[in-house]
Order: sequence, then structure tokens, then C-alpha cells
Amino acid sequence: LCHQAIYQEWQGSMHAKAYSNAFFQAYHKKDKYDPSCLVCHTPLENQLEKTISYRNQNYYRPIEKENPAFDAVLQSEGVTCAVCHVRDGVILGPYSREQLDSPHPVKYDPKFKSKDLCLQCHQVPSKPFSLMRTGVCSTGEEFVGNIWDQKGYQCQHCHMDRVQRSLVAGYPERETRMHNWPGGYSDEQLEKAFSFQAVRRENSLWVTITNSGAGHKVPTGDPDRYIDLDFSWRTTAAVEVGEGEKIKSIRFKRQLIWQPIIFELSDNRLAAGESLEFEVPLESLAEPNFGELWVQGTYHIMTDWSYKRLENNYGLDDAADIHRPFLNRMIILQSDSNIK
Repeated sequence: LCHQAIYQEWQGSMHAKAYSNAFFQAYHKKDKYDPSCLVCHTPLENQLEKTISYRNQNYYRPIEKENPAFDAVLQSEGVTCAVCHVRDGVILGPYSREQLDSPHPVKYDPKFKSKDLCLQCHQVPSKPFSLMRTGVCSTGEEFVGNIWDQKGYQCQHCHMDRVQRSLVAGYPERETRMHNWPGGYSDEQLEKAFSFQAVRRENSLWVTITNSGAGHKVPTGDPDRYIDLDFSWRTTAAVEVGEGEKIKSIRFKRQLIWQPIIFELSDNRLAAGESLEFEVPLESLAEPNFGELWVQGTYHIMTDWSYKRLENNYGLDDAADIHRPFLNRMIILQSDSNIK
């Protein structure tokens, strides 16, 4: 391999598992092998057992034909290198051939420095005959126009960290980006999403949760995902054993109704830069002048009920923990006089 480091990063990413992932396979079976799912999970033509076309844009009646160029090994690679980087036998990227002194054809494509490349898949449009304002997976719409988009940030700024290295052993070092795309399966990435402020004001404790670190709602993507934030008050004794009295639990989730027609029942997830504030009366707290406020976060891939349904009815066989703690942090208490 030429691009060893990049290949190893990709190999450990969710992109590499886009097709082989046990959850996708179970969902795909549940959705009766809807060919539209493969548009993003195996985007290359020779990753498809059957080619798909539509007559008069009728997406509910796809026309399928056997694909003589089908490559099962390539299909198993999911969102592989060629999906983003190869068109008509030319390798595309954020550099020109002159900049790279490359031994093979390279063409500069501005999409690699914009969100457009990512939103080809990370924005599923709403289907006809649904009551959805946005698509089922609406990460792109959540990002476009928000505070980070207005400041010129792109998906790559958060999901592809900059790194100085040689693209190929023996070649000069240059600035490039990591190819691991951390997201909802990364505890470190999740912990960056929320910031917290707690203020003593008169006879209450006011706690503010802000989506200060994500360029979209959290969680985003698959609507089965949700996040629980549990707030507890720990007295001196409770701090020593890492336990305390739970004072507030908030679940951030988008709730969809799928039958008989798709519509959004509720969505309390915080948009980029958006905050939520709640009040805790000091009289309800044990040792209000000496305790500590803690927050614990848990990321849920799906509910236990959904997991069991996929396991029992659609062959899900995966030992992954669908309930993943990612946050355990003390929130520093402030008084009004310290807030500017």
C-alpha cells in the first residue's frame, strides 16, 4: 500500500463498515432491502449486485438489473477510498498534481475543502408523501446556515483533524487530514459537544446546557439514537464514592412516527449554539453550600426494545454495547457576580 497511515485510519472507521456493520445489515433486512440505502452505504456502481434506475422519477418502483461488473470484495469495503477520490480514472483531492509531484494522475477538486463532499451522503432528503420538514437523516440541513457554517467551518474541521505527515513514505511532509471521521461512536467527540454552566441566583441553582461543540444537532443522523444527561448533587460523602442524589434527567431525542405515514412527533435536540436552562431550588439539595454538581452523559444507539426486535426478527448478531457512557464531569458553580 502507498498510503499506509490513511488506509489504517480508514480501516478503523465507520466508513469501512458502512456495508458490513451488523446494525446496517439488520436494518437493511427490516427495510426489505430498499435499494436506496445502498446509494450511501455502497456508492460505487460495481459495489452493487444490481444496477438501479427509475422511470419518471418514481422512487418507489426501482428498476433493477443484474450488474455484470459487481465486485463482492469491493462491496464489503463500504465507503472505500474510490468513493470520494476516483472519477473517470483520475484521483481527485485537495491538491493538484503539481503540488504533489504525484506518480499518477491527480486533479484538484474544490469539494474536498467544502461540506458538499460530505453532504452527498450525510443528508437524506425527505421522501414524497411524508409530513417531514427535513429528511430522516438531516445532518446537512442542521448544519447549513448555523453559527459554525456562517463562520466558514466545514465538516472536515471537526471530523478530519489536521496532521503534518508524508502521504507516501519517502515523500516530503505536508499538511493533510486524518481519515478516521470520529462521530457518535467516539466518546472524545461526544464530550466536546456540550458545555455546562451552573449559577447560584437567589434561592435557586440555574443550570444551562449548550450545544457549543457540534455543527449540528446532537445526536444526529439515525433517529434511533438519543442521549441522556443525568445531573446529580453530591455531598462530601457522596463525592468520595462517586454517587449522589439525582436532581434532573434530560433526554435529547428526535421521535418519528413511521406508519402509516412518516412524520416528526417531537425533537428536543439542541441546534448548534442553542441552550437549554433549568432551575433547581436550593432548598431541595442536601448541603446546598458544600455539595458538588455533576453531570453524566450516556449515548444510546437505540432502545433495548429496538435491539431485541432487530435481534429476534432481522438477524442482528452484535455484542456492541448500545448504551455507552461518555461523560462524567463536575460543573463548577458560579454566583451572579462572577457572570459577565
